[in-house]
Amino acid sequence: MDSPLGDDGSSAGASADDRRCPRLPSRALVALAFAALLVIAGCTLPGGDTASDDDLTASVDWVAGDSEVLGNHHSPGVGRLPGVNGTDGVVVAHPLGGRGDEEGCRLLALNGSGGERWTAPIPPEHCTIHAVADPVVADFLGGPAPEVIASTTASETVAYDARSGERRFAVSLTDYGYVTPVVADLAGDDAPELVTVDARGELLVVRPDGVVWRRSLGAYTFADPVVDDFDADGAPELVLGTGDGHVVAFTGDGVSDWNVSVDGTIVWATAVDVDDDPAVEFLVTTADGEIIALDGRDGAVEWRHGVPGDLAAVGPALDGDDDGTVEVYVTGEDARVRALDGGTGAVEWTSDPLSEAPLRSVPPATAGDVDGDGRPEVVAVTGDGVVAVLAGDGTVRATFEREGDRALYTPAVTADVDADGRAEVLVPYGDGRLHAVSFD
Repeated sequence: MDSPLGDDGSSAGASADDRRCPRLPSRALVALAFAALLVIAGCTLPGGDTASDDDLTASVDWVAGDSEVLGNHHSPGVGRLPGVNGTDGVVVAHPLGGRGDEEGCRLLALNGSGGERWTAPIPPEHCTIHAVADPVVADFLGGPAPEVIASTTASETVAYDARSGERRFAVSLTDYGYVTPVVADLAGDDAPELVTVDARGELLVVRPDGVVWRRSLGAYTFADPVVDDFDADGAPELVLGTGDGHVVAFTGDGVSDWNVSVDGTIVWATAVDVDDDPAVEFLVTTADGEIIALDGRDGAVEWRHGVPGDLAAVGPALDGDDDGTVEVYVTGEDARVRALDGGTGAVEWTSDPLSEAPLRSVPPATAGDVDGDGRPEVVAVTGDGVVAVLAGDGTVRATFEREGDRALYTPAVTADVDADGRAEVLVPYGDGRLHAVSFD
């Protein structure tokens, strides 16, 4: 979704929700995932830096970060320091994995020009491809600056001071963390909680003074949790999908509100009101490429849509063509983007192929106002490294491809990091290099 940087330091991270690689039950099996990703990452298509001949032209503003492995698959988080204007006020938190038992795993904090702010290293004994999960930039602890919060293979979720990198808070997990933490007022008492869940499905809701409640979901958790007023009763709920195909809703005090099965491993998810009723829908992608929209009131299935092939990802949901209805944008292994009618799941349009098919990795699309006209464009990336900007009718307005290995396993992030009134596209390639790309 479009990700402006607010003065409250809130995150402008990627769409929740990702199918980046297998999640594994132990650190021993993490090494197997690492090896598999190396094989996959080596099977990419050749190509150089290119830009399309369409009405937007791509240019690289800066590149930051690197890794000794080619399977990095976690997206950056973006936020702003209150009261600091321009690029100096922007915080880009870039997670980097590395080789097991070696140095190189770290959380790299940048400013809006790509300059390094600070680095939080992960000890070699915890260094793996999963070393740092997707971070969020948010104010959880209170104070003059927000925190950069991320889960790590040290089996903890850590909050770092966004200005200095000082470690300010940590909560222990039962296994390595994988998904993006959420900072939200879940209890409805005007004070934020931190929601975090580890790879084993141990869910914790935390305040600065300790754990408020925790639940064992009984399955690995692949997609990010979401806090919203799903049933439109005036109080927020927490909803998340699990690896055994369940979607679970909790009230703010930890009571199970509803629990439904969608018959498939849930790998990506997002939440938005896609129809005319007041409830917020929870949309998931299963491992076999099915998109399912669930009613936020009770989890009832509103519609299902199957994307050709086993790989698919649900991304942003918005009225992209200004027709008064919400579209749900879905990427597939056929290298196409589809716009589905949010109310029915019917296909409104299918883009031309963005790359060669079938793709080995399918991150979800995102959205951002990359041309500064006040309306968001759809930004899709392919597993073999194409970055494409699409208009609301599916027209490809521009593409970008870099030189060298171009593997992508995780979504791009859109945010105006240089304060020029247009969102840049932050592209986290598999080799750990983060590209800030402008489309003018």
